[in-house]
Amino acid sequence: MYNTKTLLAAASLAVLAAMGTANAAPWEDRHDVRQELRHDRQDLRHDRRELRHDMRVEHRGYVNRIRIAEGLRFHRYRLIGDPYFVHGRYVVRTHDRFGRTVFVQVDPYSGAFIREVIL
Repeated sequence: MYNTKTLLAAASLAVLAAMGTANAAPWEDRHDVRQELRHDRQDLRHDRRELRHDMRVEHRGYVNRIRIAEGLRFHRYRLIGDPYFVHGRYVVRTHDRFGRTVFVQVDPYSGAFIREVIL
């Protein structure tokens, strides 16, 4: 029993020692990895710059209140107040066709009706 454990431990040690010497090249000699990492960082930097540029270009103003009123009138809603953001939604306080006060979500760029909102 003792001999089996000793032989198994010696074999494991020999395998681990062989694996450790196979990857013994110092980090400074691995130029391909350093250059690859440098290119990855440059790509990431360029992607971020393009994203910032696209966000600047894509900024659009919000639609006019009159345009929203026209779109809601088609769905039988009457505007009460100005549209504003609530919980990340562009909503308008309106009266429905029965005279109840409801909040309606609209698209901030086109003024299109999306749905009624329960706040």
